[in-house]
Amino acid sequence: MGSKITPHVVAVPLPVQGHISPLLHLCQALASHGSILITFINTEANQDSIKEMLGDGVEGIRFETFPGLEAGHHGLDLTQLENRQIFYRAILDMEAPVERLLREKIIAKGPPVSCIVSELFPWMRDLAARIGVPSVYFWPTSAACVLLDFSIPLLLERGDIPVEDFSMDKSIEYVRGLSPLPVWSLPRVFAFRDDPSFARRYERLKNIPQNSWFLANTFEELEGGALEAVRDYIPRIIPIGPAFLSSPSMKNASLWKEDNECLAWLNEQEERSVLYIALGSIATLSLEQAKEIAAGLEELQRPFLWGIRPKSVPGMEPEFLEPLKERVRSFGRVITWAPQREVLQHASIGGFFTHCGWNSVLESMAAGVPMICHPCVAEQNLNCKLVVEDWKIGLRFSNVGSGKLVVRDEFQKVVKKLMEDDNGIAQYMRSNAKKLSEEARKAVCVGGSSYKNLENFILSLK
Repeated sequence: MGSKITPHVVAVPLPVQGHISPLLHLCQALASHGSILITFINTEANQDSIKEMLGDGVEGIRFETFPGLEAGHHGLDLTQLENRQIFYRAILDMEAPVERLLREKIIAKGPPVSCIVSELFPWMRDLAARIGVPSVYFWPTSAACVLLDFSIPLLLERGDIPVEDFSMDKSIEYVRGLSPLPVWSLPRVFAFRDDPSFARRYERLKNIPQNSWFLANTFEELEGGALEAVRDYIPRIIPIGPAFLSSPSMKNASLWKEDNECLAWLNEQEERSVLYIALGSIATLSLEQAKEIAAGLEELQRPFLWGIRPKSVPGMEPEFLEPLKERVRSFGRVITWAPQREVLQHASIGGFFTHCGWNSVLESMAAGVPMICHPCVAEQNLNCKLVVEDWKIGLRFSNVGSGKLVVRDEFQKVVKKLMEDDNGIAQYMRSNAKKLSEEARKAVCVGGSSYKNLENFILSLK
């Protein structure tokens, strides 16, 4: 009887934090099932940034790197067309060094590669075919977002995109698998007639082979309707998330040093009293908006933890930030980067002011923490709509889609509505978040829907 061959999965993330982290969690989940070798390909700059988080490494995963996208690209404001084009060119430039690494080191060293798990790089299908291995796709955001991209031809035919005005009072009610979509909830890229990424969104999905596995970082109980509709286009899409819950012992892949001292500060605060504010690794705030939020927090005088990463507020001068830290010292804390999962799971956190990146939405949901939604880029408007209208675990501001400033009065009003315990709305959202938290955790446990899907995928590799 011949010996069994150990499956060897090569993983290639989009080189930004919000994509590296969930794919690394998925790889750790795969490795934890045993008898699978993972090779995780990262840019040299990004791997250097996450070394401290990895410590002695991750069992079952080996890391390989190539010269690629510099860490500085993470500071790009992707709301700007020019920056999106710079980023896309950098993604195209990854093809040659990734193929060289695969051929000259990974394949040469062995064992044989079973498949490449990657995001929807425009070159990955051809690269995988050239080296003779199957390509598997990983989608780190919602099934609703996948479905909406597949619906682009229909939206174009009906004349609902490109969007001229996100603030118009209109809903799109014909996308099967999705509840009615207010125009404000459509991804921002749907507004740009001359943006090449507008056309690329659909083209990249059309090129997915029908027999390819498509792993989605969501779970059946959360997005069953959208997943059912997406299977008309991709029959082998399977939800395997939330990926980070499948590898709870591993921290997020942080490109910034985490301020763990804030956890000691949270220990001193009352239960559910703190508003946590963070906008992820890409989204930015205007200086004017940051000042309105700061003024609202000062007037509220209620506990808050605000993560302001470098370059996230263009033009923010030390003359503003340092005095702000001093003025709020008695009730608030301003830091550079928080250990977000640990923060959200802390008993003192009562609400999360978020940009609605998918990772942040899942992490807040898993912690049972309701959200204040302030979407900034990409599909975050859609995520905001799901949080507020479909799952009813958050609130939004009136400016979504209008581009207008959230003034301090409205900011304070929404914060009070979310955070005050005697508010029936807050209790209702907190109850809904708790239920979804329980569903998410069940999904990744033995016998859960995501666990079974991951098991089936692993069996296909073996």
